[in-house]
Amino acid sequence: MKLHQGFEVVFSNFDEIRIINLASRKDRRAKMIGELRRVGIADDPRVEFFDAISFPDAGAFSSPGARGVFYSQLEILDQAARRGHSVLIVEDDVDFVDGAEKFVPDEDWAIFYGGYYAKDPENLQESDIIGAHLMGFSASIVPRVADYLRSISCDGIHPPIDGAYVWFRRAHPDVPTLFARPPLGHQRPSRSDIAELRFYDRLPVFRQGASAGRALKRSIKNVFRPTLAN
Repeated sequence: MKLHQGFEVVFSNFDEIRIINLASRKDRRAKMIGELRRVGIADDPRVEFFDAISFPDAGAFSSPGARGVFYSQLEILDQAARRGHSVLIVEDDVDFVDGAEKFVPDEDWAIFYGGYYAKDPENLQESDIIGAHLMGFSASIVPRVADYLRSISCDGIHPPIDGAYVWFRRAHPDVPTLFARPPLGHQRPSRSDIAELRFYDRLPVFRQGASAGRALKRSIKNVFRPTLAN
């Protein structure tokens, strides 16, 4: 299998950078543009927002949002496969760590985790992984991953996209995976489009206060924003 070769800074490694965003979430789009500016790719022609796919019901998934994220990432992979491109998939609630744009992969890879939460941080290759908010795929692996996602059948609840990527890697142990250490991006506090809304996000009288609370939480987090070690 052809691996990704060439150790440029991380964002240079991809033919396409796609940011998943629901049209209704202008708040997330605005914050994401700010993050893109911070890492120097806001005006990069490879960067495009992808109109997230949404569903009125959960189907076999745990929620309509989980179903939408799965099929949004699958569609991005299908589009990249048709063009023979590598692709970085970014969810619109990512905050980059300081220095993320300077990260240089130090080994060849076919799948790249730029953001993740690991059950076993000491054994990332074997660990269960939560999060698919900053995922990269080499041009050679994109069609295989897309075909695998389409082929999933299971009893019970369909795996979310992060679980499906873990399933793929365990079914294809020959595929080299690189984890950024530490992660290059974390999910910022914001109203979820995946989980069922909490009561304060459903009721207009509480929604403004909840949004302000999240903004404060993000401001506090940004004071202690992780920095990529040199």
